[in-house]
Amino acid sequence: MKKNYDVKAFVLNPIFLILYIVFCSVLLSLFEYGGLARRVHILIALAGSLTIWLLMCFIFRKRIRRSVQHYTHSIKKVTTYWFWFVVIALLGTTIYTGFQAYELSQWWGTPLHRFIREWQTQTTIDLEETNIVEQGLNGLLAEIDEELHLPEKLYAYSNVEVVFNREGDVESLYMPIVGENENGLFESFLISSTSQPNQLVVTINEPQPTYDIDENGLLSPLVDTLDQLSIGEFMQEWPEEDRFGIYYAGYRTWGYNSDGIYYLEDNEPVPLESPSEEIIGYTVSLFVAGKTDEITPMRFIDRSLSGPAEEQARAAEEEVTLGYQLDDQQQEVFFVSEELGYRLAVIDAATGSRWYGLDQTLDGGRTWETVNPDPFNGRSGVTSGIVFFDDDLGFFILSRNNETTARLFRTDNAGEDVSPVVFPEADTELNDSVETLSSPIPQLPYEENGSLFVRLYPNPHSEYLYDTYYLYQSNDEGQSWEFIEVIEGSDEQSE
Repeated sequence: MKKNYDVKAFVLNPIFLILYIVFCSVLLSLFEYGGLARRVHILIALAGSLTIWLLMCFIFRKRIRRSVQHYTHSIKKVTTYWFWFVVIALLGTTIYTGFQAYELSQWWGTPLHRFIREWQTQTTIDLEETNIVEQGLNGLLAEIDEELHLPEKLYAYSNVEVVFNREGDVESLYMPIVGENENGLFESFLISSTSQPNQLVVTINEPQPTYDIDENGLLSPLVDTLDQLSIGEFMQEWPEEDRFGIYYAGYRTWGYNSDGIYYLEDNEPVPLESPSEEIIGYTVSLFVAGKTDEITPMRFIDRSLSGPAEEQARAAEEEVTLGYQLDDQQQEVFFVSEELGYRLAVIDAATGSRWYGLDQTLDGGRTWETVNPDPFNGRSGVTSGIVFFDDDLGFFILSRNNETTARLFRTDNAGEDVSPVVFPEADTELNDSVETLSSPIPQLPYEENGSLFVRLYPNPHSEYLYDTYYLYQSNDEGQSWEFIEVIEGSDEQSE
């Protein structure tokens, strides 16, 4: 028995096929370009028309069957071909629409991709309260944390803005934050308000192993500053206004413009007038919504919160340079390690002379303690060198008479005991061009191949004019010295 396709061909008539193709075309247009408000009524009309037609055909199926019984053989043959053509066309259109929809879902930025991503990443949070005046941001974040388990340390990766009415009810909120979770991955969240009261929507991005964190956007200064402010009292500064806002862009520089600037001191805001230094800091602004050009916002800076620039400067100041150096008071310092250092500190001074004490630091120079108040045994002068070869063994030079005489001193117990170094007399004759002195000028020892060496210049200026010196060596850490040779310069070197 041959199948009869007359009724099926009647149902799947050309108008039905055209309407279905137009429906798929409009749907793809919506997926690619958006514009739901413009296209939704077209889609509803097309889908409704197709649905109504199918329902009518089902309801009046007997009447349709009777009406097609009078078709001639040739018409029946045409309806069979038409039916299969429509089935293939509908199937092809559906497959093409599905494939194109999949492609559009993968293209970044298309409305369909955004919709799918929002469906996958967004979550809605119903809060008990969103009153910014009463609970501040701390209470708000605490409620969000109960739902999402936010990272402990958070940063704003863009500007944070909250708009609220005079009663403190939040009307709009935009808070993009990021932080490192306990697994070492960086999670970012975009928290924003919805049209429903006491409701927030949070977009959660996929955790990343790395993230370029900007320390300027640290979120805790915003929370801490708001905790110190009585927002309701400051709103009274604008009695005729109804909508207010809080704005936070992290660590900011204001130059010397103090308009609307308040420093927080002991939890109290103090207006800033005639600043003597550049105004910088984590800044929280309170403003009248929609009138920032007319009404100057109130900007609050908590000076107790150090910013990245200040922390970097402090770290640079505290960074220890090993070896010899001068401190801020031009006192000679030598750091053996990042923690251990010694300093020849001036304790008294008279015309042309100074008396010194020997200080020690064990914390990189943050604090100093005197280990020997008189290392030179009452001698005065001007120090011209300090060196330590380990924690205990060190040498110092004390010069007198405008550096025409000098002595080298040694300690082997970290400065507790200091004694002058005695050199044996050099039994040799020098170049006639060099004036020999009875008290040669010593330089600081240096180490080479396990031995210590010292240069003694017979003339205080010969280091620069003739480069002539006595060379001494010690194999017992400077307890005793042996003359090695004399190194003589020439007159040509002084020209």
